[in-house]
Amino acid sequence: MENYKRILLIADPSMRRTVAFERAVWLARSSGAALHITLFDRNPLINLAALIDKDRAHAAIDAWLNERLVWLRGEAAELESDGLKVSTDVVWAAPVEDDVLMAIADYDPDLVVKDVHYESRVKRVLLKPLDWQLLRSCPVPLLFAHTFSHAVPSRVLAAVDASLPSKEQKAINQRVIERGLFLARQCKSEFHLLYAFIGPYTPMMPMGPAAAYLSDFYRSVEPAHRRNFTELADAYGVPIECRHFISGPAAQTIADFAREDHSDVLVIGTLRHGLVDRMLLGSTAEAILDLSPCDVLAVKN
Repeated sequence: MENYKRILLIADPSMRRTVAFERAVWLARSSGAALHITLFDRNPLINLAALIDKDRAHAAIDAWLNERLVWLRGEAAELESDGLKVSTDVVWAAPVEDDVLMAIADYDPDLVVKDVHYESRVKRVLLKPLDWQLLRSCPVPLLFAHTFSHAVPSRVLAAVDASLPSKEQKAINQRVIERGLFLARQCKSEFHLLYAFIGPYTPMMPMGPAAAYLSDFYRSVEPAHRRNFTELADAYGVPIECRHFISGPAAQTIADFAREDHSDVLVIGTLRHGLVDRMLLGSTAEAILDLSPCDVLAVKN
């Protein structure tokens, strides 16, 4: 896999060097990639003022954007003095899915980097968070930087689906592993491979006669899952001590393991969703993003 050539950072509108900012800079420096920084922001009060006095509102918008552009250009100049190739852009808009996707299409990056933005439970139910939307729609690998992440990852964890996968699932497993290995080599960090097998998992088991049937079913299919996982790990030369086959519900189990294993980056795959999927409130990938204690690198099939 070739090094990154173009990295797009979605900057925080607070005009500060966040974890995502530092992560994007480090990746650009280590890979030799060009870094483009886009900052989306707007002031709703100025939007309201435009209903009364458009000319003064336009002047206020220009001043608002110029303040952010001056900050970005100052940061870019500092980075360029260290040898990085940096470009900047400021957009008068709240960062919404369409605006971010347009920026991605315009720049055509190999990687997008963004801070994780946590929403309240109520907002997540009533309104899809931007991070969730981008998980589903971003056409290139997307790195969500966690608030408490280390500057340079020392442990990369790739989570795969080793069930009886379709052709599509095999392809996404391959991309997840290859992206994880690439990042681990670039960071000179450990690489670990994980599969969360759904059962048997006691808290999820029903009571009564169905429990025995499901327990027998899980035991009957587990060997096939283990073989699939072993074949995946063998194909990429993952050491035995870096392979983890564990039981439990996918999102919580993966997030818990990442926390206990002190992982710095969790690599996951996201499949393209149809209309029915888009109508649902969430997916495993979205749940993992909410629960993960570390950076999440989402790879599209």
